Amino acid sequence: MRKLLAAAVIAAAPFAAFAGTASDDFTITATVDPYCEIENGASDISVSYNPFDTSDVTASTTTEFNCVKNTGYTISVNAPSALTGSTYGESLNVSVSPTSGSGTDTDGLGGTEQFTMNITIPAGQDVATDTYSGTVTVDINY
Repeated sequence: MRKLLAAAVIAAAPFAAFAGTASDDFTITATVDPYCEIENGASDISVSYNPFDTSDVTASTTTEFNCVKNTGYTISVNAPSALTGSTYGESLNVSVSPTSGSGTDTDGLGGTEQFTMNITIPAGQDVATDTYSGTVTVDINY
């Protein structure tokens, strides 16, 4: 009989009534910080300049970047006002425009933002034959 009673208790164990329930809640929080990254940096510009030409030399390049959706950004361009010759150290005037910009990336991963810069080397500069260069820095602040 003991074996029969033990078997009955074991069989009934899964159907035992619970006296109560204890619960716990927790919150999940995810913060998405503003962030931008350059997808395709501006290409280097290489042009030929002839002091006898009467037309300015112009060219352009574009920085492509992407930001987290609804991230506001400002762009600042730090450009020299002259390129420096590598041999004689002479200066060749140059201008880069625009030098700033701003906006909000409203499409996030859905598209790429673009910032195009134009360079102008004015005509009529009396400079020596040489290779002239300067570095332009583009900062995207967010």
